[in-house]
Amino acid sequence: MVAQTRTRLPLPGRGAAYVYDVYGPEDGLPMVLLHELGGSAKRWQEVVPPFAAEHRVHAFDMRGHGDSDWASDYSHRLIADDVIVAMDSLGISGAVVVGHSTGGNVALLVAMHRPDLVSRLVLEDVVPPAPRRRRLPGRATRPMPHDWECIASLLVEATTYDAWMWEQLELLPMPTLLVAGGGNSHIPLDDLEKAALRIPEADLVHFDVGHFVHRNQPQEFADTVLAWLASLR
Repeated sequence: MVAQTRTRLPLPGRGAAYVYDVYGPEDGLPMVLLHELGGSAKRWQEVVPPFAAEHRVHAFDMRGHGDSDWASDYSHRLIADDVIVAMDSLGISGAVVVGHSTGGNVALLVAMHRPDLVSRLVLEDVVPPAPRRRRLPGRATRPMPHDWECIASLLVEATTYDAWMWEQLELLPMPTLLVAGGGNSHIPLDDLEKAALRIPEADLVHFDVGHFVHRNQPQEFADTVLAWLASLR
């Protein structure tokens, strides 16, 4: 599906710009898609058509990824602040925010710091940073569509326990859907279950297709998210 527009947005006060794709009716319910580490807005293309039927979908290339600016510093909080500024600049509030993996931790931080921006939260196979073994990929010898320094920084952060984020789960005011990828995912199901128990209004659904649920089963993922959203109306 071709994006209605692909736009470069300077972020006021951030010294950088984000590139994003927009889909769906202008008066549709707002939805924001945040991709995984090493990905880009393009990773959502298979689930955009069903989402965009009723939603005004904004898919961002996050800091250090795709066509958005690279930077000298990277952290989940810095990227979340970028997204907050982008949403404010675009007049997006009360959105359904869907985040996969790293994008899920960014989505969590947006929801924690600016709950007015997020009416519904969907976290695809992700929990707040917690210890686990993740091998740092070697530095690429060819040009890549992301900054290697971003990958290195965020992988270290994602595998270091963040007590504040785990505690803040208990204060999330919005309905939250957690999507588990199953046994082939590096995210332990126990951690997803612990996160779901902490969030006041949470649902946990199980797939068994690995970490990339929305890419391995795009129609089923979209159907699950849309059915959950419909159940909250």
